[in-house]
Amino acid sequence: MHTLVTGGAGFIGSHLVDALISNRNNVSVFDNLSSGTLQKIKQWLDSPNFTFIKGDLLNLSDNKKLKHKRFDLVFHLAANPEVRIGSTNPEVHFQQNLVATHNLLEYIRKTQKNPTLVFTSTSTVYGEPAKIPTPENYSPLTPISIYGANKLASEALITAHAHTYNFKAIIYRLANI
Repeated sequence: MHTLVTGGAGFIGSHLVDALISNRNNVSVFDNLSSGTLQKIKQWLDSPNFTFIKGDLLNLSDNKKLKHKRFDLVFHLAANPEVRIGSTNPEVHFQQNLVATHNLLEYIRKTQKNPTLVFTSTSTVYGEPAKIPTPENYSPLTPISIYGANKLASEALITAHAHTYNFKAIIYRLANI
């Protein structure tokens, strides 16, 4: 299986890469190294079933580095994880979370044939839920942070693209890691 992990040099992404390669998957990591590091994936850099691509989903010319590859599975973990920055600079979350997701979806639409996209969202899309533990079908979804709002908007984009362009999408709403 050929797998792409955006944000694969980050904390969660690097652990996912470890598991995927241990299960003999062919893995490509696409990461701009803004919060991830090569140190987290160094043990795989010389592996024949691993490819590291330094790139930023916001840079469309970087995204062209992926065009020659065919992926069965795409894990989208690339995002700005710092929730608090949204209160002082909401543009960061808009660009690095929502626009980056849109650019990845366009890459999938234009170059891939029926992949499965796995998106790491966040439990902050629920806002301050009245029910804890919060069931997945809880509503209304009322995020109270810019980060949560952009993750929820990304979920909507992913759902619409998967339906419109006929690919499978799985969304995980991760809580405290």
